[in-house]
Parts: sequence; C-alpha cells; structure tokens
Amino acid sequence: MSDLVHIWSKCHACGAQPIVGRRLECTSCSIGPDNDLCEACHHAFELGDVEHPAPSSYAAKMGRVGHVFRACEGLSPDRYDPWLGVSLTETRAPLVPDRFVVRPEFRVGYDSFFGSYAFVVESEDDGPPLVLTALHVMDELIKGRGIDCTAQNISYTGQELPGLVTDVGLYDVFAPNWMLAELGSAQSMLVLPGARVGEEEPLSDCDIAAFLVSRSARVTPSRLAAYTPRLGDPVWLAFHRSASSLRTIEAVVVETTERTFIVRFANPHEIAPYSSGAPLIDREGAVVGINVGAGWYGGRRFGHANGVGSIRRHLGMTNAARSDAA
Repeated sequence: MSDLVHIWSKCHACGAQPIVGRRLECTSCSIGPDNDLCEACHHAFELGDVEHPAPSSYAAKMGRVGHVFRACEGLSPDRYDPWLGVSLTETRAPLVPDRFVVRPEFRVGYDSFFGSYAFVVESEDDGPPLVLTALHVMDELIKGRGIDCTAQNISYTGQELPGLVTDVGLYDVFAPNWMLAELGSAQSMLVLPGARVGEEEPLSDCDIAAFLVSRSARVTPSRLAAYTPRLGDPVWLAFHRSASSLRTIEAVVVETTERTFIVRFANPHEIAPYSSGAPLIDREGAVVGINVGAGWYGGRRFGHANGVGSIRRHLGMTNAARSDAA
C-alpha cells in the first residue's frame, strides 16, 4: 500500500521523512541514518542517477562497494496517531554531570573506531561500574568481522564479540576538546545472549552492549531508574549539543510495552544527530533507557529506546564475572 509510512527513516537522497511507500535499506552499510532510500530514489540509484552511500556518509569514506538492499513495507499512519495526543508537562531538566556520558573508542588489537555515545552506570551487584551503549553503535566492527548478530541468526550466542574487543577507550563528550579528554577504559565486554541488531524499528529491546569499567577510570556513574516511566512522564535525552551549554533535550513518554519505549520530543526543531547509545534520564537523573533511533511524524520528532526493564533483563543474562575489572 502506497500510504504505508516509515517514520524512523529518512531518504538520504531526496530527504523524504517519513518515507512513504516501500523503503529500501542497505544491508551492506553500517546501521544508521545514511542507509535508506525511498523507492523512487532507489530506482534512480539503479539507473546511476543517485549516489549511494551518501557522499558525506561514513560508509562513503570507507569506500565500500557492492551494496545490497532489502525492501521494507512500512506501517499504517493509524499506528502513530495516538502518540501525537499525549500531553507534556513542563518541568526542570535534571543536571547531567561530567564524565557520565562518554564517547567510546572500540579497540580490536591495533585497530580502533569511535562509536557515537555510551554512558556509565553503577553496578547493582557491588561490582565495578558498567558502560552501556546500543549494540548497533558497534556495527562497523560487527560487519567488518563478518559477525551476524541479527535476530534472524538463531546460532548467535553473544560470545562472538567479547573475544574480539581488547578494550574501550572512554572520552568525556562534554570536555572542550573531547579527543584530549580520555577518562580511562572499559574492559571485558559482557556476554549478553539476547542482544541483537537489525530488528524493525521501533523494536529496541535487544539493542544493547555492556562493558566493565576499569577501576582506574575517572568516570561519574549514574544509576538505573527503579521503574520504567509511565505514559506522559517527562524524560530527557542527555548528549553533547553543539554550540550550547545545555546537555539535554526534553521529551515525553508516549508508549511503553514489553518491547517498545517511545518518546516524543518537546521541540520538533531540536535534533540530536548520531546520538545512538546516549542515555535517556528521568527528572532525578536516573537512566530510563538507551537511545536507539529517531523519527518524524505529524510534524513532531520521536525517539525509541531500549527501556530500563529490558536493560535489567539483559544484564541478568550475562555469565561474565564482574568483580575483577582491571
């Protein structure tokens, strides 16, 4: 049906958002905002009239060739209309301390690459703090090493990645020059058997990666919230806002289910590009979710996250010891 929409996707060629009709997603590029084309632009790509990857994208800089697309059909707009009617109560934003939100540098032997965002939380079993992020933040490593951790691969165990990652450098994103503000490292990627990438948005409950923080790291852990926020509760996305001293964008919870955690941002014109892995926090600064993706519908901006209940379920599945981080 031509009126089906993809609110979580933007055509990187013509800029259509949401994409209406079929969406063509590149399975060769790393997961992110630069791998979707609308049907018309994909046809133009096949004719050689549209560039893919987008010239300014990370995939283009990596020089990838041989891109393979899959077709996605979309959902009816009726699915999203109730989200527009949830009221937002204005309230004061929580303080976001230095050294809580970090930029991770994933190191694999002599190779390394930077992810978008991660953050540090206290362990709930008296172990060292944990670095949490979205698993798809590591997608360049995942695809570069030929690892299939999608939901379709039932043989994936969660042990494939921890054996590859040497450690994770942690940088303070709020420092004046974050690349010179290394805080230490995280080691020992936890084995999370249920973690997966590539599920149809906004299913975010499997998109998680966790690491033990070295005891010498100079970080400021927050805590996981006791409960998942309710419909209508305010939350904030914490990330580095360019050319601004502010550290958050306000949002309101518009849906929580066993598998979804959806928020609508208060100001549709405030954007948080490339903020996957950043924390969503409540009015007390406790973590309620891991940011996974963003979208646009009805003139409003939305986000979806891996909620705190799901985070706890995954961390309970780990078989990694947490007491001997370096």
